Amino acid sequence: MAELDNNILNHLEKKLGIKSSTIRVQLSLLKRKYSGLTLNAAAQIYAQQHGTSILAKLNDIDKTSLVQVQLTMTPKREISIPSNKKSQKKLVNFLIYETNNRFEIKHIEEINGTYNAHCYTATFILCRKLIENLIIEILKKKFPLASDRGLYEHPTQHRFLDFSVILDNLYKQRTKFSVTGNNAIQRIKQKATPYKNDANDKTHSLFHIATKNEIDDTKVQEIFDLITKLNKEVGL
Repeated sequence: MAELDNNILNHLEKKLGIKSSTIRVQLSLLKRKYSGLTLNAAAQIYAQQHGTSILAKLNDIDKTSLVQVQLTMTPKREISIPSNKKSQKKLVNFLIYETNNRFEIKHIEEINGTYNAHCYTATFILCRKLIENLIIEILKKKFPLASDRGLYEHPTQHRFLDFSVILDNLYKQRTKFSVTGNNAIQRIKQKATPYKNDANDKTHSLFHIATKNEIDDTKVQEIFDLITKLNKEVGL
């Protein structure tokens, strides 16, 4: 279990005027209530409950767990399903990606599910998550030496680098691929820009809600088609 960052604890103690022992107890209760929540992410929820924020102090792992828990905290809406089969809309395969990895398959199913449910912000964030992890797997396969881990992994914090850094590192290594792979990487770098920049806003801001046109305009299927080419080149 990840430990609570003392800097965050000290900040909350000074900001809120609440003893650190009391804060620790409350964070433990929040973590127990919401499965998968890190202690640092619990500190953000606790801070929000007291009218402040420590979001800038969280790392990517903390932010991911926070987003996942916030999604479960969102009130459910009842959706009526028409009984007349003719009135039901045909489901759209928004994303098609061939893989035998069961986790990747579940993510693709979830991406298509959120798109068909008109949950476009969730679609956007899930697409970025999958793109990021697929690029990491390409870098691992192409550069298997321990000395190459710095392309995708933080040397001291035991976590993956930010998506923008991973994408830039793939681009810098493009000449070590074939001509086809080089061209594919250049296109990925260009087309993944919305997922590098805008997805952060969608993840951390309540005011940025994605629309169907916005997600359609990213042409994310092209990104996954390019990733498929790189997979074949590196033997994935």
